[in-house]
Amino acid sequence: MHTGLLVKQTVESAYLMLAVEPTATLTILEEGAVSVAQHLNIKVSEYDQRIRTFIPSYDEMLSTVAAAVRSIQKPGPLIVDLGIGTGALAMRCLTASPGSRLLGIDADPQMLGLALARLRRRFSTCTELVNGDFVDAFLPRAHAIVATLALHHIRTLKAKQQFYGRCFRSLHRGGLLVSGDCFMADHPRLASQYMETWRAHMREYYSAKQVNKFLAAWANEDTYFTLRQELNMLVAVGFQAEVMWRRAPFAVVVGWKQQAK
Repeated sequence: MHTGLLVKQTVESAYLMLAVEPTATLTILEEGAVSVAQHLNIKVSEYDQRIRTFIPSYDEMLSTVAAAVRSIQKPGPLIVDLGIGTGALAMRCLTASPGSRLLGIDADPQMLGLALARLRRRFSTCTELVNGDFVDAFLPRAHAIVATLALHHIRTLKAKQQFYGRCFRSLHRGGLLVSGDCFMADHPRLASQYMETWRAHMREYYSAKQVNKFLAAWANEDTYFTLRQELNMLVAVGFQAEVMWRRAPFAVVVGWKQQAK
């Protein structure tokens, strides 16, 4: 049995291990990666506490994504967590859907170390962690693909719709893609109001100058499409798209891959 941070492994081989070896434990592929700490300008160890100062209703968003996974009516479903981070969403999904298996992908080895620490006690026998860019990674046949605050790193509409197409093709019939993220309004005035709501939350913890600095830095790497654009992209590749939860500018959107007729 594997222990700790182990040797290099591809996403595909991690999936195969989950499929044929139910007692497989956590495995991390160590490669070069983008640092979440550098992106957010925080210490990695502070992430779980600091993210709540950045994102309003963060816990409610995670719980909504996990609730969607609970709807899967298959024994031992496979969940793919894109940008698993510290494992907070993964923990909720595995708790909400007992008997599930989970494959977590993240580009930051430090974040995967935190996910390992969080999941190893209760879920080491049903979880695999792999270091890599989820946009380019192999996506196994899965029953659910989940993400929170991860897919905004895809910078263009074309690239994001293409990625949604890959997700659609990798899901079983009846499967779902669930994303919790920032989704802006189409109308500039409403979008401005959404941003002010976000800033007001952050000003409870930081000065106005600090808030502006954070948002400006994130804008260099993050792209927030409108909620309408996100739903249209999901529909364009074959999903039935819905909004499960909305606390503007954040929302949880779900794309269902319908059962065969």
